[in-house]
This record gives sequence, C-alpha cells and structure tokens, in this order.
Amino acid sequence: MQSTSRTMRVLLILLLWLVGGCASDRPPSGGVADTTPLQVLLSDPAPSTVNVSTKTIRLTFNHYVTARQLLKALNVTPSVGGYDITVDAKNTILSLDRPLQQNTTYILTLDKNLRDNRGQTLPAPYTMAFSTGAVIDSGTIKGKVINNDCSPATNALILAFAEHPESAESGKLLAREPDYLIQADPSGVFSFRHIAARSYRIIAINDRNNDLRYTMGEEEIGLSSMALVPAGSSDLLFRFSGRDRGAQSLPVSKAPAAAETGSISGTCVTSGKYVIIEASGSAGSYSTTATRDRKGTFHYSFDKLPPGSYIVSAHVPYGNKKPDPEQQWNPGSIEPFQPAQPFGFYPEKVTVRARWTTRNIDITIKTSR
Repeated sequence: MQSTSRTMRVLLILLLWLVGGCASDRPPSGGVADTTPLQVLLSDPAPSTVNVSTKTIRLTFNHYVTARQLLKALNVTPSVGGYDITVDAKNTILSLDRPLQQNTTYILTLDKNLRDNRGQTLPAPYTMAFSTGAVIDSGTIKGKVINNDCSPATNALILAFAEHPESAESGKLLAREPDYLIQADPSGVFSFRHIAARSYRIIAINDRNNDLRYTMGEEEIGLSSMALVPAGSSDLLFRFSGRDRGAQSLPVSKAPAAAETGSISGTCVTSGKYVIIEASGSAGSYSTTATRDRKGTFHYSFDKLPPGSYIVSAHVPYGNKKPDPEQQWNPGSIEPFQPAQPFGFYPEKVTVRARWTTRNIDITIKTSR
C-alpha cells in the first residue's frame, strides 16, 4: 500500500514537471522583472548603410516580442510589398517577397506603442534608414502637432505625399499610399529624415487606435499652412480641428461684465495683413483683432477678462478684407485641398488676476521655411 502511494506521488511530481516544462511563447520566468524600456539593439542592414542588396531585414531587441505584435507595429516606406516575419527569441527576420528597388532609400519605422511580452514599450518611435544605391537621401522636414486646445498631440501620425504631376487631383490624396510615414514623440514633435529632395503634401492624423493609418470619421486631421512643403522645411505647426464650427468666440467688446477683471496684452509677429487673437479659458473664449504698427508688428490687448487661466492663440485669416474679431480659425480641408490658416500660440497657459495686466504674451506665426 505504501509502495503504491509512493508511486502515485512520483507520478504526480513527474506530471507537474512536464506541465511546467511545456513550450510556450512566453520568455523564461523567474528572477526580478526587467522594467527597462524596449529597445532595438542591432539591425541588419545597419542604419545609414548604402549599396544594400538583400531580401531579409534583421532586428535584435533587448526583450522578447512576438510576430503578431510586430506585424501591427512595423512599417517600411516606400513599400517593400509582402513579407514574412520570423521571431527567434529576441531576433526578428523580415523575409521579403521581392527584391528591393534599385537606388532607393528605405525607412523602417516601429510604432512607439510596440510592447514586449512584459508590457514595456519603446521610449520613442524607432526609425532606421538604408539605401540600395551609393547615397542615402538626406532631406528633412520638422515640425510639431498640437490638439485643438494647443496641448501636445501624443498620438500624432504624420503622412507625407510626394507631389507628382499625375496626382493633381488632391482630393484622392488619402487613397494613396504615403511616400513617408512617421510618428510624433509624446510632445508632438516629429522629424522626417532621409527623405528625397522634393515637395510634399503633409497631413497629420490623430491616430487614436494606433494602427498607423487614417480611420475616416473617427480620427481628426491636421494640415499645415503650406500647400506644398519642400524638403528642408522646419518649424511646421499642425493643429487638429476638434472644435464645433458652429460655436463662436465672443469679441472682446462683448465680454460679460464682472465685478473685477484683469487684462492680457502682447504682440504678434507674422507676415500676414491681419491677425485675430483669441483667449480661451473656463470662463469663456474671447477674441480681438490686433493692430499693426509702422514696423509691421501687431499689438493686442484684452482689457476686461474674468479672472482665470487662458490659452492665448493667434491666426491669420484669408483674404485682404479686415475680418470680424469673432471669425474662427480655418483648419483647411483635404477635398478640395486647402491649407490651414497660419496659426500660433503662447506655449503656456496665461493666468488673469483681478485688477492686474499680464504683459508680454507674445506670439510668432511662422508662415514660411
């Protein structure tokens, strides 16, 4: 009887050992959890390599990732067509279905939301460029994307479409594959690098579902004030349009009476003919038209604002006719393609206190390279 009981215990221990030793997609367990951010340690081709001739791209991570995660997070521009992903521990191999194009610079991007098997993400979007020719493209375009309330657009995806003579019908722009794609960092800042020296139509998308593409009707779009953006441009500003276009800001002359009010004053520098300034806060939104001096600097003042915290912004309206102060900023449109009105904002919220003027709230609107 004791022998039978001992045999049963041995069999039970063996069974538990076998179950615990079964293969799985998870990394080995045990020890202190590694909380370091996910990183790419090596790539083949290496970044900025030229004269590349290969049908495989290899990546080595510091943590374990799965093929399914990589399929959602990886993008190569221009398109390389179909490929298979094989994952072996921390090593990943992309096997391409067709050879790479000759004399072409390719940019590989990994979504900043890529997660390893412990939930750690990349600290920022990962990009790596290489060329099948003797040189690698060196064009750059830099800028920033903000939400409608001027806060950083943390989920911004930026698409660049090269201007082609055969693609004059810009209304079909989003039906095309972008020539380049990049994510903004958590502060909304982005930088295209290694792009061809051409001009581009550029669109920012609020990529809410993190799928590296535009979902019509669910995600906002932001446009630059430049219809065509040449390589080498910097300080571009994209603002997502999320406001109710039927809502209106109050002109400063119609600001509600308050027992005690405060003031904001400042300047705006831009090449436009007219500038509308808006102060938006929990107490409401108020607008005024700035006055231009002989040197071309615009001056503005909000003399009777309820105390509170305000976002102060400015935009240059279309046309040469003096605008009404309550005229809203125009975010532009994709179809027909129309750039957004030039826009700028003060980078910090402005506090208004009773019987106090907050001065030097100065804004610069950049309308060129």
